[in-house]
Order: sequence, then C-alpha cells, then structure tokens
Amino acid sequence: MDRFEISTLRSYYGALLTERQNELLKLRYDDDLSFGEISEIMGISRQAVLDGLNKGEKRLARVDEALGVVARDKKIKQLLSALPSDGEAGAAVKEILRFMEE
Repeated sequence: MDRFEISTLRSYYGALLTERQNELLKLRYDDDLSFGEISEIMGISRQAVLDGLNKGEKRLARVDEALGVVARDKKIKQLLSALPSDGEAGAAVKEILRFMEE
C-alpha cells in the first residue's frame, strides 16, 4: 500500500486501531518521519516501530476488505460526478460531494 492509501484507510478506520498503531501510522505517513525519528519520539526501538506499523497496516487492510467502505465511497463519488451539474439537482450533487469530502 502507498502512503496515500494508508492515510485514507486511517481516516476511515483509524478508530479501530490501537492508540499506539494509530500514532505510529500518523507519524510515518502523515508527518513523514523516519523509523529512527519515530523511535525517539515514542521511546521504542526501530523494530518496535516497524512491527507496530506492519500490524496497523494489516489491520486497516483487513477491516477495509471486510467492510469495503472506501471502495463504496469512491464508487458513489464517481457516479455523482458523472451526473449533470446544472440546476437544483446539480447543486444537490455538489453538496453531497462536498459532504463526502469532509
């Protein structure tokens, strides 16, 4: 998985991770810190950082595979984007897309 995909999955399912896994993923993928920097901040070994990241990534992948929320939302956005953007219906579509981005 690339960093964008992990950040997206974390935004959807981050509450299902342990606090430590969530923090490790945030530091690595959102803050773009190295294993060494993370180990210093968290007060753990680099191996513990790597293990925590791997466990967090695998958990996110398993949850998304089971629930499929990210793929569903992508499909909904794609379908909405294909609708005409004029008139009242268009305004409603734009509002729904804006809401989904929050």
